[in-house]
Amino acid sequence: MARPSIPAEIRRAVLVEAGHRCAIPRCGETELDVHHIVPWEACKNHEYSNLIALCPICHRRAHKGEIDRKALLQYKAALTAGSGPGMQANFEAPIVEIRRRIFERNTDVPGFTFQFDFPDFEGLVQRIVSKNVEAWGYELLADFRHHQETVMPVKEEGNPDTESFYKVPSSLRGSYQIIRNDDVVISLEYTLDRFFTGSAHGGRNTRVQNFLISPFQPITARDLLAENSSLGDLSELVRSRLLSNRQYSENWVIKGTEPKGDNFSNFVLEKNGVQFIFDEYQIDSYAAGRQKLWIGYDQFAGIGNHSLFSKLAGNDF
Repeated sequence: MARPSIPAEIRRAVLVEAGHRCAIPRCGETELDVHHIVPWEACKNHEYSNLIALCPICHRRAHKGEIDRKALLQYKAALTAGSGPGMQANFEAPIVEIRRRIFERNTDVPGFTFQFDFPDFEGLVQRIVSKNVEAWGYELLADFRHHQETVMPVKEEGNPDTESFYKVPSSLRGSYQIIRNDDVVISLEYTLDRFFTGSAHGGRNTRVQNFLISPFQPITARDLLAENSSLGDLSELVRSRLLSNRQYSENWVIKGTEPKGDNFSNFVLEKNGVQFIFDEYQIDSYAAGRQKLWIGYDQFAGIGNHSLFSKLAGNDF
């Protein structure tokens, strides 16, 4: 079986933790790999606690044993404790009231406005969460700039068709809702409102950010499942719950809940259950808007990660 790629949320967290520099003290290189401290062949997973950012040279030294596993664990512990380079850098985005904002306006043609808000949490681990969300915001900005530079057609001076086309600039606005913030987990629901110049209407997407606090760990859909369970099991559970509600078309639901990671990437974590979020066109029409499905931790029927759910629910699970 081919080795799966490291989830984007976990890779980002590892790089942010190290300040996008090699985790070996006094190395400082910025060209980075993500290394498994316990080799992939032995662990067969991409746990955040087992991953560390290394430059290609230090990565090769680690594989040769010149930097041994015990040393790597010590470097990882220093990063996790906040004494590594990842926690030394200041935020780039200025603070706006109780949150921070990444803002950019481009008055060229085609022009655009980008605004992305994110929470500025207090506490050592919580600030790691804030820095991860900030890094994601800058990824969105880079993608948005790239779209403007490569997809938008060039304006033709004096052409009335293109003059009309560029009347309204592109925009992207990211706003969030804190679903849960305690000593166990931080769960954020993001709404991304996009409009591209020349479009008939805008679009709205949901994205989420979920982090376990201790030990710090980005939470993906795969983390919700027991070791012997699969996305196919999750797909069957979600489908059965959705189809019990007669408002949904079976064809829509089957297509939108195929056992693919993207279909289940949007979820938030509440005290006693998981809220799955489905954007327009996923399980219903655009006019129906976003749809949500809540499943209690005790309703995962043997396929759920009991250890994680116990931690999330506390004594109530």
